[in-house]
Parts: sequence; structure tokens; C-alpha cells
Amino acid sequence: MICPHCGQETPDVGDVCEHCGGALLPEVRPPRLLSQIQGLILPEPVISVGRLHHPDVTLPPALLPEHLDVVLPEPEPQAAAEGHVVDLDEEADDGAGQQEGFPPPPPPPPPALQAQPNLTMAIIASAMLALIVAGSLWNVLGNAGAAMRPAVKEAYTFIEILPDDAQVLVAWDYDPATQGEMRLLAQPLLHHLQRRGVKIVSMSLRPFGPDVATDAMAFSARWQALDSRSLGPAPSSLGFIPGDALALRSLALSPVLASSQPSMSAQATGMRQDETVERFDLVIEFSADYASSRHWIEQVAVRSSSRLLVAASGAIAPSLRPYEQSGQIRALLAGYPDALAYESLLNQVGPARAQVTAQTLALFFILGVVLLAALRSIVGRFRS
Repeated sequence: MICPHCGQETPDVGDVCEHCGGALLPEVRPPRLLSQIQGLILPEPVISVGRLHHPDVTLPPALLPEHLDVVLPEPEPQAAAEGHVVDLDEEADDGAGQQEGFPPPPPPPPPALQAQPNLTMAIIASAMLALIVAGSLWNVLGNAGAAMRPAVKEAYTFIEILPDDAQVLVAWDYDPATQGEMRLLAQPLLHHLQRRGVKIVSMSLRPFGPDVATDAMAFSARWQALDSRSLGPAPSSLGFIPGDALALRSLALSPVLASSQPSMSAQATGMRQDETVERFDLVIEFSADYASSRHWIEQVAVRSSSRLLVAASGAIAPSLRPYEQSGQIRALLAGYPDALAYESLLNQVGPARAQVTAQTLALFFILGVVLLAALRSIVGRFRS
């Protein structure tokens, strides 16, 4: 340090000058903390683009780049300044493998090895596509030509051996929500009954039963127009009979008195008030409700010798199998497969056959789209 009193050099370890004894000013003494840590921290690189040309700003000489012990980055090439893209990855890759601790990059595989995975993927994709096509075809053709259940043949036989003056009681115990499935079963059975010329008497335990019965009759009539044979008389109806189990107990004793309008029901059906359910040669229930079918078994089937046939939805059919095995239900038809089988016995092209044809065409269309997509993917892999 230079003493401000005598102008002599003196060490900076004391607070007074060793020559004149004057006090050293604290403001001219360098900060001790900076002098202690100056050799411990690394100098930070100074990034500057050119010099500051502002007239009011002047950098201290110690902060100028030429006085710093750092390596400044080289200026970018002229192509980058003009807007061209410089591939930094390529420049970094040139020396990355030569640095210490980094192995050199492996050489690229020959073209023959690159095509091998594409061929393997093509073989796997072709095999999977073949399995999908074979499984779909087996599903469609297997369902179309499935083995007919004995219950379908038995129901067909019961209707086929009915006498010409027979009366059949048909119960419509399902709602409009399930009529799409139930119409497939109702159409072939109604067609068979009308082809035999028997008299059909309708009733329902559901408020919407008469409506779904009318819809099913109209739906069946459109398909019956394709049949050149003469059909039987128009169906009659007992209407909606409320009461569930109690209503069926009354119906078993007197179907005419159980209806809401006995006089009109007697005139429409031609039955007397003292006639029981034994007057009917066959009872068919179209049901999508397990409770309704159980009421028919407990209140009607055990009190009558008339055969009870149940055409049920696929949801409740498993619950009704024990009643079929015990013989309380003489024949149980369920869902789309039994409807298709019954149409084949009638030798009729009905809605079930039309539905399987539409499903087959839709399935082949989807398989065609999948096949084209797979072929396009395979060709694209070979081109790459």
C-alpha cells in the first residue's frame, strides 16, 4: 500500500504506516474477503458481442476481455449470420467420439441387415391378419350353421301338430326397450301360428304390452307378405290385465272374467265366462322379465295341462333353464340364435337371416379396411 501521509510503501497487514505512524484509510484498503477468495473461485466467462459503444458507459480496464484469463468463443460463421442453419450436432459429433471417456460411435449397419427387421415385421403382421380373418369367418359361418337346439325343434313340433280349430294364448310381457331383440323371436313363431291357421288370443301383464303386440304383428305382417300360403284369422286380444300373480290366478280360472272388459273379450275370443285356461291348446309367453315368467309357471303352468312355451330375452334365459329342465317350461327359446334356427325350420328368409347377412357384409368391409391398412404398412416398411 502507499501511505497517504508520507507516500512510502508499507505492508497492508496493519492499521498504521510503519514509517510515519499515520493511520491508513479504510476506503483505500482492498476488501479482505475478496482478496481471500480470489484464488478459490474460477473466473466466469464473459460473453460480449463487440464493445459497448455508448459514450456514457466505460468499462474498467480490469474487466476488458484482453485483461481476463479466459478463452472467448470464436465468432460464428458468416452463413449463420445470414440466416442459414448451422448443424451443431454434426460439429459436436465430429469430436465427441475422440474425447476422453466417450467411445467412438458404432458404424452404421449394412443395407442387408436393415431390411431384415422389416421382413420379420411383415411376416408377423401377415400372420396376425390371417388369424383375424380366419377367426371372423369361423364366427360368422359357425353361428350361421350352428347346431339347432332340441328346444327349437320341440317348439316347432308343438305348433305343427296343433289341430285346425286350436286356440293359442300369447302373452306379451316385455317393454319397448327390448322389442328389437324380442321381435326376432316373435316373427317366426307368429308366422308359424298363422300358417297353421290357428286362432291367436293376445294379452299382457305390462301396460305397454298391447302396443308392443301391435308392433310385433305389423312387423311380422311385412315378412308374411312374402309367403304365398294362406294365413289364419286375425288375432284377438284380452288387453292389459294388471295384478301380476293375482291376475294370472284369475286368468287361470276364467280368461274372459280376468280381462278389463269381459263382454268385449268374450265376443272377440268366442270364449264363455266359465271356460278356464284349459281352453287353450298352447300358451306362448314372450318375456324379458324373469318375475313375469315365474308367475306364469307358478300360477298357470301348475294349474293347466296346456303346454307353456317361453320365448325369452338372452338376459333372463339362464335363470329360466332350471324350469325347462324340470319340465314346467316345455320349450325355452332365447335370443338371436334360436330365432335364426326357427326361420331355417320354416324355410323362410326372415329378419334374423337378414340381420346375419348385414353383419357378414359389415364384417367383411371392416376386414377389407384392415387388410388394406396392413398391406400399406408392409409396403411402407419395405420402401423404408
